[in-house]
Order: sequence, then C-alpha cells, then structure tokens
Amino acid sequence: MNKMKNRFGHEPNRIRKLPVVMGLVTLVVIMIITNPTRSDFYTWLESEYGIHVSYDVNEGTTYTQITNGQEKSLNFRSGHIQHVGIFTTYNETFMNAEGNEINIKATGVMNMFFKR
Repeated sequence: MNKMKNRFGHEPNRIRKLPVVMGLVTLVVIMIITNPTRSDFYTWLESEYGIHVSYDVNEGTTYTQITNGQEKSLNFRSGHIQHVGIFTTYNETFMNAEGNEINIKATGVMNMFFKR
C-alpha cells in the first residue's frame, strides 16, 4: 500500500500535524514557566484566607489570620506540596487558638490558584 506524497516528498497528514504539535509544546513550556512558587501561594493565602506568613530569624515562621478585624495566631500543623512541572498542589493544615483546624487545599497553574 503506497502512501501518496505531495510534490515536496512529505505526507500530507504530517504537514497538518506540525502546527498542532508545536502549539502543544508551546502550551506546556508556558505552563512550566508560569507555575506558581511558594511565595505566590503565600500571597494568595493572604488574599483568600487572611493568613499572613512572616519569617523572623529568632522566631522562625509565624502564621497569623485576620478575621473580623482581629489578628489571631495560628499554629502550622502539617503541609504537603507536590510540584508536577506544569502545576503544583498545596495542602496545608493550621490550628487556631480555639483548637479548630483550618485545612487549605489549592492547585496552582499558570500563576493562578484554584481551591480544591
């Protein structure tokens, strides 16, 4: 079974697939470059949940949450970050002074975060 070739010696379907492949490669490269960082996550955490993260050499990392105009200290309980290349998932758990757990799950892709 002979496949038809155009006058340039290429199969017609191969030429049509090239823009699709190049588009997919470009999309993956853009997603890798725009994968949000941990500092981007902390900025989102503050804007979405009012949780501010700060670091002091003597005290270490501290977490505070502002709710109803009051600043309350949070204790970091656990966290998990999974970098997949084109996106990152975050899962962090905090405990407030009353003993209530605050579990935050988010997926970061193309410099944006989405709650999970």
